[in-house]
Amino acid sequence: MSKASSILICPTVPLRQLPAAEQDVLRRFFTEHVRGMDRQNDHRWRRFIANLWRAEAGEGFQLYNAEERSGPFHRRHRVILDRLFESQERFRHLDKLHDWMKVGAGWVTWEPGTDSKPVAIPRTTSFPETSEDDMREAHAAMVEYLHTERAQRYLWKHVKPNQRQAMLDAVLADPEKQEPRR
Repeated sequence: MSKASSILICPTVPLRQLPAAEQDVLRRFFTEHVRGMDRQNDHRWRRFIANLWRAEAGEGFQLYNAEERSGPFHRRHRVILDRLFESQERFRHLDKLHDWMKVGAGWVTWEPGTDSKPVAIPRTTSFPETSEDDMREAHAAMVEYLHTERAQRYLWKHVKPNQRQAMLDAVLADPEKQEPRR
């Protein structure tokens, strides 16, 4: 079972205030072109659409999307992590490197620490516990963090600054698009 990710939506204007022609198109779309898969789900869908139609601007709704985790995407993330681990000298354990990336990317929960100072606890990216949407967002944030001077300086302190980006580019390079080794 995949973990669901939530999607928060809200109308920017009450739908009932749209021009009549637009209302007609929306009603037909939501009731004729999109339906629940069975009677029970169609009833739930129509109730949701009725609530959306009555909503005021800014009134929020939360939808859930349960999308299977992408095996190729997850493997790509692990390949990048492995390459990064092999290219640096700071971390002796792969999990510590991954946690450092999560903290740098803000992929954390905050818990009370000593002296009332909050402590960043890296969130999980495990396959069954993280939704596909969350994993893609976490991955993008980690890659963005790796592009910072601070992260590159920390990982490759003995490498000249102008060569650090090349190190990262090599780590992030798509193996399918690389030249074959001779």
